[in-house]
Amino acid sequence: MRIRRGIAACAALVAAGLPAAGCGSDTEDERGGTADESGRGRPGAEAKPPTSAPRVPGVDGSADPDLLFTEAQLEKALLDGDELPGGGREVWSARGTFNQVARVPEGGDLWADCPAGAKGDIVELSAFRAPSVVRHLVPDDRKAAAGGGGIRPEVMLSMTKERADRYLELKRAIYKGCPKTAVDAEAGPPHTYRYTADDVELGDDAFVETSQSKDADAEQENVADQGPSYQVYVRLGGVIVTSGDWKDRAAALAAAAEAAEKVRTTLYAKPLNGHG
Repeated sequence: MRIRRGIAACAALVAAGLPAAGCGSDTEDERGGTADESGRGRPGAEAKPPTSAPRVPGVDGSADPDLLFTEAQLEKALLDGDELPGGGREVWSARGTFNQVARVPEGGDLWADCPAGAKGDIVELSAFRAPSVVRHLVPDDRKAAAGGGGIRPEVMLSMTKERADRYLELKRAIYKGCPKTAVDAEAGPPHTYRYTADDVELGDDAFVETSQSKDADAEQENVADQGPSYQVYVRLGGVIVTSGDWKDRAAALAAAAEAAEKVRTTLYAKPLNGHG
């Protein structure tokens, strides 16, 4: 299997449960890395109108709020290439402990100019640990497939219901408290990043993260516009599944719905207490 170069540079942001804005490359290389490396893509600058997602029932976890799944169990619930809407192929997958690292790689602190409250949320989020798996899929037709070409990472985490609830609560709070950030990267001009989280009805809890960026030195508003980037977070019981780096919101929601449904049927096919 193969993996794009540049994914390792994004690992720490994704590992910290934070957006890895500006990561990604069109060059593929040999497989390597850990499950922390979800390879988020480049965010853009212009959001599209909201689009509804297919409703996927939840499994609120009340029967066994402390239920955890192993990485081997989580891996079975990841989408295969032929299950990606429109079809696709796997280029990389891995297991590993989520959040082993919590720092911004090569280029300064993306969140340095955030208010104290948001920084506190970021620090708390960086302390999360959980069994996790990741799989990178590429749509069959990179140009014609919904959402465009490029790697589509799916990441899955297993926590207690309480911790999973808190994880999503912190993600929302960070985007609300610090929706616009800036970073002065060593490899290029400074960029500003904007994030929003819009709730959708998937599983027990879900939202769409929309990320946008532009060259902070640009004289023209849209000079660095590469279009918006969407990632969907869905919680089912204590499992959080994300489908990311889509350039089309409807495609992102469709993929997240497929991923959530597979989690529900694969991991929660039996009652949460394991009986029956």
